[in-house]
Amino acid sequence: MDVEARTVTRKFERPVTAQAAVLTELRRRIIRGEVPPGRAIRQEVLASELGVSRLPVREALVVLQSERLVDYTQHKGYVVAVLDEQDLLQTHELRETLESMAIAQAIPKLTDETISAMRATLAKISPSESRIERIERNRAFYFLLFSASANRLLTSLLSQLWDTCDRYRALYYDEAPDPEHLHRQYESVISAVETRDVERVRAIVSERRQRSLEQALRVVRAQRDSAMEHTT
Repeated sequence: MDVEARTVTRKFERPVTAQAAVLTELRRRIIRGEVPPGRAIRQEVLASELGVSRLPVREALVVLQSERLVDYTQHKGYVVAVLDEQDLLQTHELRETLESMAIAQAIPKLTDETISAMRATLAKISPSESRIERIERNRAFYFLLFSASANRLLTSLLSQLWDTCDRYRALYYDEAPDPEHLHRQYESVISAVETRDVERVRAIVSERRQRSLEQALRVVRAQRDSAMEHTT
């Protein structure tokens, strides 16, 4: 009887499948900008590199296509989706709405531990940071705030939107940052959070989001203009 009870109540741990592992790795590479827009994805090469058959690679690509991270054409096969200005604008519009909701829900629930964690993330700023490290730190910083909302669905939706934005971010994060300038930017967010002033936090986060949008738009428009020049 005891054995049966333990069997029923034991937490089931689903093993990580090859398809899930490939999906996670390929999504990570695309979001980080390691595989640039327009690059063809050779299934046999990727399968060999990751030590799996082509089937989990193909299954992962189907999922990524549904997420609009890759496109499929009959003649080229799968390629990393080219960044689109309209997608960027719509993504930021949705982010504005959902981040505003997350901030409103998070501020009343914020703990000193969360603020300390935000400061710890801020302390990691370094002139020697790589582009990928900067993207990951930036994301970690803001999701400490969003996650304080304790709204898992809202946080999950924001994570999907940030996946799209981080692809753009990878294009303009190449320039060497000024650590003191970055420190001031993040410090302004923390200072606003400490006041528990929802509207002030919203305004500061909105200003940073708008600046990020403008930087991304410049890159995307430059790529579009360059592509048009090569076709004329």
